[in-house]
Amino acid sequence: MLDIEKAYKLYNDYKKTGNKELLSKIEELIKGDSSIQGLNLLALVYIEKGKYDDAINALDIALKKVRDEEDKATLLFNKALALFRKGDLDSSYEILKSIPPRTSVYAHSRRFLAQVCIKKGDLRHLEEARQILESFDIPNEDLAVTYILLSRLKDKSLYKKAVEIAKSIKNERLLAEALLSSDDEKELEEALEIFRKLNDVNGEAKVLYKLSLKKPELLYEAIQRLEESGESRERQTLLYELYKRTGILNFLKEAIKIAEKYNDYLFLARSYVELSKRENELENLRKAVLFYERYIESL
Repeated sequence: MLDIEKAYKLYNDYKKTGNKELLSKIEELIKGDSSIQGLNLLALVYIEKGKYDDAINALDIALKKVRDEEDKATLLFNKALALFRKGDLDSSYEILKSIPPRTSVYAHSRRFLAQVCIKKGDLRHLEEARQILESFDIPNEDLAVTYILLSRLKDKSLYKKAVEIAKSIKNERLLAEALLSSDDEKELEEALEIFRKLNDVNGEAKVLYKLSLKKPELLYEAIQRLEESGESRERQTLLYELYKRTGILNFLKEAIKIAEKYNDYLFLARSYVELSKRENELENLRKAVLFYERYIESL
């Protein structure tokens, strides 16, 4: 068996077992192999090791050599994967859009494109994800997530479609997230029960907060669960909502700390404007301007 064949066999074994030691063995086998197959496999190994720039470099070298459209589509798909893992959603999106429909990876690239659109999270890209995913015959988790996000941004009724999918694929966590988009008290209580069953403190905090809009006595419990949930973007949003509702400044300051960790410049700019209304006006307005500038530079 040729080294490249052995290497691909080892890679398939790695995908089944998750044994990281196999990755180094693959690298050794294809060391110095400058063929398109060798460079493609090397890139896949780099992706698994988190060496995304090295993966992109190997794929770019292969793309300069490739002539076959099928091979080119595979290389582009893997480059999009490396860029996605690296966090460059815009470049990943553009590459996936360029993969020709007549290639064997096209269907996979469309599903992946939908995932990139979901990750981008704005209304336009979520609608694009919806259009892609609804074209598949079998409802899937990604489509349910898309319905949930769209229900919170645009059309409240879409959460019901997410509920149907979650039930059909028997995904309790997804079902709870879908029910969280409801305004019906019974459905929210069902979501709370599921999150508690799954020991999902963050989910529990979100439901309790929403229920507290109808039952104010639950607000204290929501805050308790929020304190236990750890730092996350969802916690950041919930803290800000709590600040707007209660006027308690500590909620705003905690949200700012989380936003700083995630470099959420737009949120930080808006939050420092809000903070400037309550204390240290000039200092906090300067910070707001700084974060607005960083946000604009990041676009």
